[in-house]
Amino acid sequence: MTNQTTVAILGAGSMAEALIGGIAKTNGGKAPHITVLNANNRKRLNQLHAAYGVHAAQSYEEAVKGKDVIVLAIKPHNVQEVADLLVSLLNPQKQLVISVAAGIKLETLESWLPAETAVIRAMPNTSARVLASATTLSIGTYATEWQLAFAKTLFSSIGTVTVIDEQQMDAATGIAGSGPAYIYYVAEAMLNAAIAEGLSPTEARALINQTIGGAAKQLADSGKSPKDLYKEIMSPNGTTEAAIAHLDHSSAQELFQQAIHQAVKRSAAIGASFERDAIHKHP
Repeated sequence: MTNQTTVAILGAGSMAEALIGGIAKTNGGKAPHITVLNANNRKRLNQLHAAYGVHAAQSYEEAVKGKDVIVLAIKPHNVQEVADLLVSLLNPQKQLVISVAAGIKLETLESWLPAETAVIRAMPNTSARVLASATTLSIGTYATEWQLAFAKTLFSSIGTVTVIDEQQMDAATGIAGSGPAYIYYVAEAMLNAAIAEGLSPTEARALINQTIGGAAKQLADSGKSPKDLYKEIMSPNGTTEAAIAHLDHSSAQELFQQAIHQAVKRSAAIGASFERDAIHKHP
């Protein structure tokens, strides 16, 4: 992505800032080619302007007119309202709309926007802030291969990109979209246990951060399965075996898998609810 590419980001929450921060890091820390709009929080826009040099728009018209890409980085329940506001402002022949709203299907987005609008659905995660997002993309009916390549370039500036069929997007949301939270949850358990065992919070965080980072690198670089890797650490009657045996006895892995399935189901339910709304609006 270059500074000549103009991007409007609608929304100024954690995902919007993750995107802005990641893109800014590839452009010397600033992103003046990005315009941001948050209709309800001017103070937040001023903070983003000060931090990243983005342009803080005053209106939807100012935000989207003439921009190459419009990113919908807003809560799912706000997307239809914003889409209604964009209908008279978008140029479907020249602009690409990318949605990062969890659960809302491409068909639903296309029904809310002007006819033949190019739409791509994206699911980055908050690791975008450190240029380590695992982003999935699905292409809409009217988006071209060139536009998909453009979106891949955009999101590659904040991590890796995987293009998938939309029918797999709920699974990707449950795994990668929510995934960082699962790792932080495990890290919290490790931190609490470490402190209970007498380590200071500072000591514990240093050990945990490096341990998680090192394990992730080993998983990525070795080509081995997670099970192979944790079995390599286990020795008979050793410390790791004691820990894993306790987790297995508690059905921890099954519980974790069930939790992820709940996230996937919730993503699908969100999509279904908006799909019903779209049918009611456009019978």
